[in-house]
Amino acid sequence: MCDGGISVLLARYRILAETHAAVQQGEPPERDGVDREHVFRPVPRQRVYRRHQYRTRVSLDEMSDTEIVNMYRLNREAIFELYGKIRGEIDSCTARSHAVPRLVKLLCTLQFLATGSFQHVVGACCGVEQSTFSKHLDVVLNALTARFRDYIRFPRSEVELQELKLQFFNIAGFPNVLGAIDCTHVPLVPPSKTESVYRNRKAAYSMNVQAICDAKLRILDAVVRFPGSCHDSYILSHSDIGRNLSNGTYGEGWLLGDAGYGCKTWLLTRNVIERTFGVLKSRFCCLHISGGALLYTPRCAVKTVEWVHAVYS
Repeated sequence: MCDGGISVLLARYRILAETHAAVQQGEPPERDGVDREHVFRPVPRQRVYRRHQYRTRVSLDEMSDTEIVNMYRLNREAIFELYGKIRGEIDSCTARSHAVPRLVKLLCTLQFLATGSFQHVVGACCGVEQSTFSKHLDVVLNALTARFRDYIRFPRSEVELQELKLQFFNIAGFPNVLGAIDCTHVPLVPPSKTESVYRNRKAAYSMNVQAICDAKLRILDAVVRFPGSCHDSYILSHSDIGRNLSNGTYGEGWLLGDAGYGCKTWLLTRNVIERTFGVLKSRFCCLHISGGALLYTPRCAVKTVEWVHAVYS
């Protein structure tokens, strides 16, 4: 505050104190020639200009290849390849000079998928506010899930199917195996109106995700739309892959599954898919129960799980 403002405040205090003392003694206050209208006139406040402090944004140029893989579960080349495919869909909707760069939005999302951490922690690591990251997360996930089938596609050509069978045959001499199938539960916070639908057999809330992998633990197909109360066999019978196998679309061959799927001419017992789920959840902790549940709506959780499977593949 300026010196003039301080002197006015002191004059106000002196006048009020003298007036109060006179009233207490029953005497009228003295008129000392002070311009009371001037003294009690509101003092204009001076506007203080503060320079906005911007956080330092994350940059791949300052990270080693090992740090990038540990942080985002993808190498430098894979990140830039993915960025080139979706950059047009995650462009900033503002012309302000300090808008969040598109690559930073992608890196924030990849780190969230890899760590399963809270948004404010991920935002602090990437140099953005929690509210900003929350706004961009859905935009990036929409762009990524639109390309889900670019990364996860069950083979259809005869050459690809024979390659699948050869991979499993080289492990234990077992012929005509097209893949291994199983379901895994991804914990989430259910909507209050349909809470019971997401309660699984272990009395926890989750989505039941079906996946098929090859002998090299690559995910070939994933179904991410059924709540935790749905049985594995129900998901298979209501999926495209189940209908295609029943119709003989892939020719002679079968999947490796467990007894929960019932007796089928194209399904036998398995083990490799369980190892695939173990690697998947250890690499992308947002799906593992140790990281808690996905604190998002089922719609957003579906997009998150779909893209984790795509990135893994």
